[in-house]
Amino acid sequence: MKPSILFRRADSGQAGGQVLAAVTESKWQMPTPAQAKAGNYYKPTIPWHGVELVIENPAGTVREGVDETGRPWRTEFKYAYGEIAGTEGVDGDPVDVFIGPYADAAEVYIVRQMKRKKWDQYDEDKCMIDFPSIEAARAAYLGHYDDPRFFGDIIAMPVDQFVRKVMATKGRPAMLKAVLLFRRKG
Repeated sequence: MKPSILFRRADSGQAGGQVLAAVTESKWQMPTPAQAKAGNYYKPTIPWHGVELVIENPAGTVREGVDETGRPWRTEFKYAYGEIAGTEGVDGDPVDVFIGPYADAAEVYIVRQMKRKKWDQYDEDKCMIDFPSIEAARAAYLGHYDDPRFFGDIIAMPVDQFVRKVMATKGRPAMLKAVLLFRRKG
């Protein structure tokens, strides 16, 4: 299998914004179920606006399993998926991100994800970075889920503001949720 490569441009403040980082599937191996549960497998990292993105699933990889009813599920990642190192989401894990192809995107789109089978209850945020528009971010998010009810709402936030807020989540994980609720009412 020919390895696919995800090229990302680093911060504009680092070497004039021309630094490239490559993540290849040849280094990334599908983790065993035990490794996936423990988070104990190789996860490439890339810099993004002064934070570190940890890639759990490169674009083109697949996650699969069985739900509580015995029904198999499968997600093919159209975009790289991972987390922002040093952050904490409302679920106690680092803040989740899908990484789009537009390194110069001015905004981050924050999706309010709803709980499976409890569609009226908030679950967590999924942050869509490097997408060219709110419509593209929404389509990318929905392309990774088998039920559109996971999608609760979406807001746009300037990249610099997002970075400040997401880095403040350590110890204050409800911060992005509060911003989302405030923006919806305002």
